Amino acid sequence: MNLDDLKWSNADFANEQISKEKLLGMLHVNRHPVLKRIKIQLIIESIAWTAFLGLYYDLFDGHLRPWTWNVLLISAVGLLLIHNLLGYRVTDNPVNGSNILDSLRSYLKRIRKYAYLSIGARVFAISIIYGYFLSAIEVFEVRHYWSLGFFLILVTIQVYALWRVWSERINTITMKYDQLIQNDQ
Repeated sequence: MNLDDLKWSNADFANEQISKEKLLGMLHVNRHPVLKRIKIQLIIESIAWTAFLGLYYDLFDGHLRPWTWNVLLISAVGLLLIHNLLGYRVTDNPVNGSNILDSLRSYLKRIRKYAYLSIGARVFAISIIYGYFLSAIEVFEVRHYWSLGFFLILVTIQVYALWRVWSERINTITMKYDQLIQNDQ
């Protein structure tokens, strides 16, 4: 995308003149503080999950668990790592269109899809991890049913919290998109 095309396409911005330096700063996503925090969070999570994957077999008796649980656990952690990579890719380049409105529309679609993937991946992974740790139990006792109830409450809270975070992000982007459309008319 040409910088001059971006500068003058689909928006009036109340006759505000935007300098080339300011526009270039907007195009460099790595400088945005919110996106920096998201990237740092994704990197820290990826390192932690990779370390967990490297140590689970010895620390959590992977050799004593059925091989299906080991495969499921590796798959769940792999899904979380892929989730983090996709999250980085979604936030890395929000400018993806011939003008600002097209870019924002495209970004809004990508972030909505990613929100569902994010929630689903986390619920799936935490369920597999919980199942992995329960797989060593031979006899279910009353306390295990209590832990199952606690787990269901925990998952419900996690889904609710994640959905609130994502819906807030999506609503913010939708409001900006609607403002641009109104200014364009």
